Amino acid sequence: MRYFSIHYRTGRPHRLGLVAPAALAAVAIVLAAAGCGHAPSARPETVVLAASATANEPRAELGAPDLALLARAAAVSTDAVAYVVSASTGEPTRVLLTPRRADGQVEFGPRRQQLIWQNVGDVQRVLAAQAATGPFDLLGVIAAAVRVATPPGTLIVLSSGLSTAGAFRLQDVGWDANPATVAAQLKRWGELPDLTGWTVFFSGLGTVAGRQPPLPLPQRTALTSYWMAICRAAGAAACRTDSLTRPDPPSRSTVPVPIVAMPAVQAIRGPRGGQGVVVPDDMFFAFASARLLPGADSVLRPLAAKAIRFGLLVSVQGQASPDGSASFNAQIARARAWAIAARLRSLGVPARQFLRVAGIGTAGLTIRACERDGQFEDSLCARLRRVVILLTPLGAGTST
Repeated sequence: MRYFSIHYRTGRPHRLGLVAPAALAAVAIVLAAAGCGHAPSARPETVVLAASATANEPRAELGAPDLALLARAAAVSTDAVAYVVSASTGEPTRVLLTPRRADGQVEFGPRRQQLIWQNVGDVQRVLAAQAATGPFDLLGVIAAAVRVATPPGTLIVLSSGLSTAGAFRLQDVGWDANPATVAAQLKRWGELPDLTGWTVFFSGLGTVAGRQPPLPLPQRTALTSYWMAICRAAGAAACRTDSLTRPDPPSRSTVPVPIVAMPAVQAIRGPRGGQGVVVPDDMFFAFASARLLPGADSVLRPLAAKAIRFGLLVSVQGQASPDGSASFNAQIARARAWAIAARLRSLGVPARQFLRVAGIGTAGLTIRACERDGQFEDSLCARLRRVVILLTPLGAGTST
């Protein structure tokens, strides 16, 4: 993602620094809307920002919704303030949001919007300096954050959500637990912060960096469900999250953080009640090969048994990464799909139960899908080399 600086007519750089164009546009819209004939209220506006800022996350960076929220608070109140909670000590840094003149009076003149930009930029700079120096305990981060101000207020939590310490540890909880049950248990143990009166925004859930493997969609969805359930159980006035593609500047933290394991085989749900798996190609095949490896049956045998027992229709789809020629990618994806179908048949699945066997090549993706910041990364390509096997109840389709 490219960034740029705003400059005023004076030629001096805008103090907001480097932010995404979409974020700047969002803040400009908010400022324009907030200034349309409405005098600022004397009611206080409090925004607390807490970033986990670990070595396995990008540097804390405000997204467009975060910037817009801060700008709106500054525009609608004569007493708006933000507190940025330190990721290492839990201590807050106070940043004024309401635009003020040098004499301390609220600025209502032509410099008003300029000062709001500057104040929001101050918040971003304090956030960008955050770096965790201890374990990743997100419940602890949230508890420290809500102690710095009295509600009502808004809490913005900038975090991947992959907590590896404290009462909520992803290593212990796993990916298949019931979110409501997990949250209720934490509440019984007295481990939840009191979020009464707080509106909580989780920003960047599932966005990782460093040694942490990226989260597949099922795990990203589960993670969001966990934190939404925890937030509601803690009594928050509202719990929200974003699903934006976020900036990924390098982390400032150098303290190692445990890795949260991602399942190699991902469970998926398909249309018409179908269920299945997405399997990385290296669990089934050697590189550029369509010959099944000896260990493939550890995945295929249970699928075959389930299809036979319940009379389920089977669909197999192969996908290649966009490196290499289009003709080879189409050929290898198709050959791998048929190799898996042949093995499922040899394991006892009748031919009449195969709904579809196909290779989709690169699924329309280009080599840019394997690039980060313009640089090719084979790890990104590797995630696209996969096989999808879907089991669908009989009657949901017509076998071919």
